[in-house]
Amino acid sequence: MKKGLLLLTIMFNLSFISDEPLSKLNGVYKMSQMKYGTAKEWTTADDRLAIKVFKDGYWFSGGLQKGNTKVNGLCGGTYTLKNGMYIEHIDFYSWDSTAVGTSITMDYNISPKEFRQYGKLNSDKYKDYPIDEIRERINANEPLKNESLEGVWLMQEGYWDGTSRFGEGKYKGFTMMKIYAYPYAVYAYYDPKTKKFDGGGVVRYQFDGKVLSETNELWTWDMTRRGKFETHKITFKDGKLIQEGWEGKLKEVFVKAK
Repeated sequence: MKKGLLLLTIMFNLSFISDEPLSKLNGVYKMSQMKYGTAKEWTTADDRLAIKVFKDGYWFSGGLQKGNTKVNGLCGGTYTLKNGMYIEHIDFYSWDSTAVGTSITMDYNISPKEFRQYGKLNSDKYKDYPIDEIRERINANEPLKNESLEGVWLMQEGYWDGTSRFGEGKYKGFTMMKIYAYPYAVYAYYDPKTKKFDGGGVVRYQFDGKVLSETNELWTWDMTRRGKFETHKITFKDGKLIQEGWEGKLKEVFVKAK
């Protein structure tokens, strides 16, 4: 009897400290309430675009300033769930490059409707800076027609206007991450080694197996594109995703992130 109780206790403790599945957080969440720094009261989010995306160990956060005409900032990286804590590693952070390369361990709560994270950011710019955010899950208005794009993709080749640019010139050594988490797709160009951030975007997307449809919500290089609708041809070859558009001026090749 005692051995049985001991075994149950060990199993319980192991279940508590074991890693949670990363997919537990998968989804898109919009800001609902937040407290930063020394604030004692919750601030209710306004109507600006402010989302956070989780997909299979990768995360992306960003949005627009009030009025949705100017970019507020973008950040992202990878995450793990361990010992009941949310551990966020930062690969790009447009507000504060000194945060790049750091990791934050935070408490979190997750439900079908809501995600909360609370802890402290610790960078050269923000020392032991308290963060407490509550976000509501965003649900799509219609089903996704084809799930082949869902996941995290890394750009391998990028051609714009017939010129090979990705991995060359200003993009030498860069990473381009794109996350498809229906109904949103988000992406960013950055160099985690030099901590340089070039830009990124947020779109609402739909995919039918051949054609990718995107409605622009945020594009750091030119916010006049907000609301623009575009379609791209998608093909899969040898495990790679090939995206073509802009009347033949764009071709991008991606591989699935591991």
